[in-house]
Amino acid sequence: YEIPLRLVGSEMCIRDRIMTNSIDDGNNTYRFDIEVRDRNGKDRAKTLTVIATDALVATEDIATQNDIWSTKATLYGSLVASVTEMNFRYRALGSNDWMYSNQAVLNNKIFTSQITGLEPGITYEYQAMAGTVAAKETKQFTTEAPAQLPNAGFEDWHGSSPLYIYKSGGEMFWDSGNTGSATLNKNVTTYDATIKHSGNYSAKLQSQYVALFGIGAFAAGNVFVGKFLKIDGTDGILRFGRPFTSRPSKLVLYYRYVAGTVDYSTLSELPKNSKDMGSIYIALGDWPHQTFEGETDIPVLVKTKPADRQLFDSNSSNVIGYGECILKESTEGEGLIKLEIPINYRSNRKPTDIILVGSASRYGDYFTGSTGSTLWLDDLELIYE
Repeated sequence: YEIPLRLVGSEMCIRDRIMTNSIDDGNNTYRFDIEVRDRNGKDRAKTLTVIATDALVATEDIATQNDIWSTKATLYGSLVASVTEMNFRYRALGSNDWMYSNQAVLNNKIFTSQITGLEPGITYEYQAMAGTVAAKETKQFTTEAPAQLPNAGFEDWHGSSPLYIYKSGGEMFWDSGNTGSATLNKNVTTYDATIKHSGNYSAKLQSQYVALFGIGAFAAGNVFVGKFLKIDGTDGILRFGRPFTSRPSKLVLYYRYVAGTVDYSTLSELPKNSKDMGSIYIALGDWPHQTFEGETDIPVLVKTKPADRQLFDSNSSNVIGYGECILKESTEGEGLIKLEIPINYRSNRKPTDIILVGSASRYGDYFTGSTGSTLWLDDLELIYE
């Protein structure tokens, strides 16, 4: 079919036509290719889909991938006629059993409803409903995959000085301050085969004063997602963060903490002879990537040198989700105990990277803490619910 078109009120000379790909696909669905060309030779092509139906609502695509999490999603529908009861039905693709959402929220003929309790990494189909009558269209979405952290049980190590937290020939995900402290003949982070939750090892983060020939500094036992990039005197330049696009609800881990008495301090907030504090924090965000001396795609560049200090900012607008636990007391007993750190989301944006840091001395970046502080970590797991 060719149907001549004319733009009313336009001075352009237009030669238009509508060509039907299929008048009817058997489901009362009509698709039209629309081609528009002006006298300057510029053109545009679009496909128009028309559904002949007596349904009162239509099923719409989910607005953005930000609306699809691992265990929840926001569904979209639109009004075709006046309706007072709107909701959705949905099911895992291939299932025969429909589940139903709560009453939808209407906003300018678009209505939405958030469904929860979904399974991660699963494809679902859904239909908008007017009361008990479903719309003709069925749409699909796939929930986020439940990504986990590599080497989360700290089983893989290699090297000696420095000691690295991945197997020889493998890919680095975790790093520590060992690259800096090893220049002064010490590793501040090691593996421990005696205190652990499962497997062969845990990570032992032991704060120390590292020195050689009278030159040294206090160094916190630490582990972080990223890479130690460069030694700057007795200071470090680090990459914080690795690519990560899932949105977990909390971090679960096993730990033991011994809080020592502060014997090195540059801060009035934590003076000498006070009790040291450890910390564990996780952040998901979409930081603009940086480059430093050949290292590309750095989410957050950290510098500990006092004259040029540049640290992670948990209040940055690029932080999408954040969770933290400040360890103010030593744990009881000699074993590891379970810890859950909820992740609070400030936006529904999808992250591009993850940052995770554990430290036996919270203010180690300021060379403040106790040489008696030690933190053990094992079996980190991201929970999606």
